[in-house]
Amino acid sequence: MPYRVPSPGPDGLQRRRCWRNRVWASSGGTYVDRHDRKRLIIVNAFVGFLAWGSIAMLGLYGMLRFANLLVIAVLASAVNGLLGSAADAMLRSIIDIRDYPWARSVNEGRDAVVNMAGGPVGGFLYAVRPWRPFLVSSVAHMVSGVAACRIGESHTAGEVTGDGADAGADEGAEAGCMVVGSGRTASFMGDFVSGWRWMLRRATVMRIVMAASLANFGINGVQYAIQLSPASRGVNAANIGLINAGICASMLLGSLLANRIGGSVPVGRSMCVAFAFICAVVVPMTLGDGYALILISNSLVGLPFPLINALLLGFVFAKAPERMQGRIASSLTAPAQALSAFCGACAGGLITAVGFRVAVVFFLAMLVVGALIVLLSPSIRAIPRAAAWSEVAL
Repeated sequence: MPYRVPSPGPDGLQRRRCWRNRVWASSGGTYVDRHDRKRLIIVNAFVGFLAWGSIAMLGLYGMLRFANLLVIAVLASAVNGLLGSAADAMLRSIIDIRDYPWARSVNEGRDAVVNMAGGPVGGFLYAVRPWRPFLVSSVAHMVSGVAACRIGESHTAGEVTGDGADAGADEGAEAGCMVVGSGRTASFMGDFVSGWRWMLRRATVMRIVMAASLANFGINGVQYAIQLSPASRGVNAANIGLINAGICASMLLGSLLANRIGGSVPVGRSMCVAFAFICAVVVPMTLGDGYALILISNSLVGLPFPLINALLLGFVFAKAPERMQGRIASSLTAPAQALSAFCGACAGGLITAVGFRVAVVFFLAMLVVGALIVLLSPSIRAIPRAAAWSEVAL
């Protein structure tokens, strides 16, 4: 699924992390919920500033070696995996529930711009001086930390009325989650389990997770197939890069669309259209493997992702207890991450055995199953627009 957390987000797709980061991220949500999130954002930014700045300085003075780069990069990635979800977890505490789709669509647009610009800008800077991309990354982390210092929490942002949605917080507290400000604390494992218990006890959330995970697996599989098949046929690397740029541009357009209409459309009906649209635009790739067809079809795939993240996943996060946001993020994204770990192997094996088009058919079948879960679920179809979220149960 196009999670942006730790940033659903098609990462724009779900980020393909190394196994170390996945392990850290799975427990990072619990750690984030047990500590001050603003402080964790600042610490994460400071570590990034030091880590990438150190690599830049070592490169500038000709002292950078592979061992140095490996150690610093692994440490920085581990800290980011542990603390990176703090920014998303803090979102509920600084905005009103009705503004949640708008806020997430802004984040989606930011990620799309970064994904599009990151590669070309990094390549240009590396060509000028190999250490410059690291220096720019260090400065960007510094700016992030300074901006985080100015974050202020809203006194009304976390309020949810109507269905007693925060009753889940009391349930979570009984299960052992920490209650901020009350002086009650529990073990790390108790907090970790409470996040999974919260999710597993809600049928609608489980259906959303299944649909999202299958969509994430299907789309990531298509992406791998698209990268492997043209490369095996000798397609120019620049043209393959253009395919990636196309889906990023489509996601940027989708984030603008989500920003404009996200707060006013019925979530359930919109999700039915979005999942069906994804399946429809993948179908042409099962009929041919021409470059122009793949470029157009794959670019259109990214259009609905920001809307799905902003509305469907946004609904879950908006209704989840504010103090459990980190754990809920880990619980929601873990199934998708687990499935995504097999995308590359599946795509490579299928292309070798049966070819590109049959490989796409396989991943399309996963997308269709995910779409059917959404289409056939009354509780998902009934999710209203954002203004009425406080009046419905999760």
